[in-house]
Amino acid sequence: MSSTLDNNIKDRRRRRQQQQKIQTVSQASSIISGQVFDKRRSEIYEYLKLFGYKPDRTIIQVHITGFFRKKGQLGQKEKERHTAAVKRYGGTSFVIVGRTHDPSIAENVVKPKKKSPQDLSPGYIGYLWKNKDPKKRDPHEIIPLDFTPIHLPYPPDWKNMFGTKGFMLALHVPASFVKDKNRLTRALYRISKNGVVDIKNEWTFLNEIRQFGIDNKQQMTTTGTTPRQNYVYIGS
Repeated sequence: MSSTLDNNIKDRRRRRQQQQKIQTVSQASSIISGQVFDKRRSEIYEYLKLFGYKPDRTIIQVHITGFFRKKGQLGQKEKERHTAAVKRYGGTSFVIVGRTHDPSIAENVVKPKKKSPQDLSPGYIGYLWKNKDPKKRDPHEIIPLDFTPIHLPYPPDWKNMFGTKGFMLALHVPASFVKDKNRLTRALYRISKNGVVDIKNEWTFLNEIRQFGIDNKQQMTTTGTTPRQNYVYIGS
């Protein structure tokens, strides 16, 4: 009798803690929604497009920060795919595009199929794909508004509100962009080093990195021109 009573108390306490956590996450998300630029959803879309993102087709993977598998821990199949990609395209198509600390993203991902532990990264929690989403939403419509592009500083106050390790978002760029994707990520790295970026404000830096995006790459291929190299950072 005592054991049953103890279990009931523990269950009620656990449910209360879960409810409090849900309320906290919801409150944090609401606060962030009020702090970011009012067209943030469109900015996320425009940013992802630079990597070749297509709402109807692109799959965005979600990984827990710090759990990406190191090269030495890759399974045999992954090693073979990596070697083949480098040989064929001059690099790998996989790229991390940014991060979020909002745990609600874990509730919206499609869970990965069970595989051998050697073939599945321990931090991989699932993916966003319109074709598999119950409401047929585009991936950029599901990504939390605290999303911060790779290399740019994530606000400390947001991190404290969520209290999570964070989640890295990644995708595979089109084959034609494999060799050039690093130019885009390096441009973001320079922005983070050359000026103070407040990610809450309007993303004016998109104007500076657009020249390194896939659409501009395709135009260069057609016209035979090269992108402007005298990079200048415009603060937000």
